[in-house]
Amino acid sequence: MEYKVTMPILSDTMDKGKITKWYVKVGDIVKKGDKLCEVESDKATMDIESFVDGKVKKIVVKEGDEVPVKSVIAIIENGELKIENGKNVNTAEESKSEKNTSSENKKQTESSKEPEDIDIDTIISSVLNTSEENRTVSGSASPAAKKKAAEFGIDIEKLQEKNEIPKPAHIKDIEEHIISRYFTPKAAKLLKEYNINYDTFKLDHKIDSTEVINYIKQNNIPKISTLTPNQKAVIKTLENSLTKPVFFIFEEIEITKKEGIKITAQIIKALANAMQKNPLSRSILKDGNLLTYPASNISVAVSREDGLFMCVIKNAEEKTLQEINEWLKEIKTKKLSIEDLTGSTFGISNLGMFNIESFTAVINDKDAGIAAFGKLTENKIKTAFTIDHRILNGVEAAMFVNDFKEEIKNV
Repeated sequence: MEYKVTMPILSDTMDKGKITKWYVKVGDIVKKGDKLCEVESDKATMDIESFVDGKVKKIVVKEGDEVPVKSVIAIIENGELKIENGKNVNTAEESKSEKNTSSENKKQTESSKEPEDIDIDTIISSVLNTSEENRTVSGSASPAAKKKAAEFGIDIEKLQEKNEIPKPAHIKDIEEHIISRYFTPKAAKLLKEYNINYDTFKLDHKIDSTEVINYIKQNNIPKISTLTPNQKAVIKTLENSLTKPVFFIFEEIEITKKEGIKITAQIIKALANAMQKNPLSRSILKDGNLLTYPASNISVAVSREDGLFMCVIKNAEEKTLQEINEWLKEIKTKKLSIEDLTGSTFGISNLGMFNIESFTAVINDKDAGIAAFGKLTENKIKTAFTIDHRILNGVEAAMFVNDFKEEIKNV
């Protein structure tokens, strides 16, 4: 029996996932709960575990590939397998059953097995390997690879003996060798980043990065950067925000910074307390209904080495200033989970540390609103509240903002 491992839905906005790392390979024995792979979604990176005991039959999606949710990423064989101490052991009954199986049934079973994936270049190579053209270059390679190697005088067999190229070699392997021969490492990196073909240059000398950069500038070639899942999620949030009817409230609030406590921590605490007095700030719209939650769960714009994330602090009204301050430190470096990025109803963004006086922020996902804070000047901060008018009207939002202004004085 085969168990198909599929790309999970890790968040309500996720439509694709990327395999960043496989912890297993074909033939490995796995138990229920063992880690299979690491998946990067639009919000976070998470480990995917096996739900069955069995043996890894096939890895369908390679590391670095992105596929839609619910797509099959691996197949685990687990029908009649017995797992003991991480090993595949057939029971006595299974052995007996196998002995009693007729040769005709065996042939039928063998014919019904799913054929292994075979690279078409390998098939063509085996069929045409005796042709005159391919005899000029020795080694295990596809016809296209041998033709390219012949053009550049590359000895495939010798390179394979040194393990410098794989067996069988394909045209991609030969082209990578050509690039390493004629381009410095920095120049080769630029070719990849700017999607420039190596044969654009005259290959009669070692080409350095300066020569490639000059070519890039002369031809005004753009650098190609693949968007990360987080960047795609941000773009999706921005596009969705355009459909929200929002309005703004601008205020200058008084705040006294506490020793050893981040301004953002004080803002979170005051906002959490104000949210407890204003239920609509703890509400979201879903399926034509208004859902109001008991906790003050706040999304906070956090700049990390791996990007900008809206991290969610849960039950902020119950936390002390010191606990919130510690959360702000930990969230900068910890491995984010879906739990860290979902469940909020209101958000904050603080650019005061970048010497920004004031700005407006975009509402995160389904939140009712977001408050943007500038730099602290003489115990005052300019702030802009962006409010979803479908959830809070002008009067309700004004009451909420006034409660926040009072709470920030007492935090």
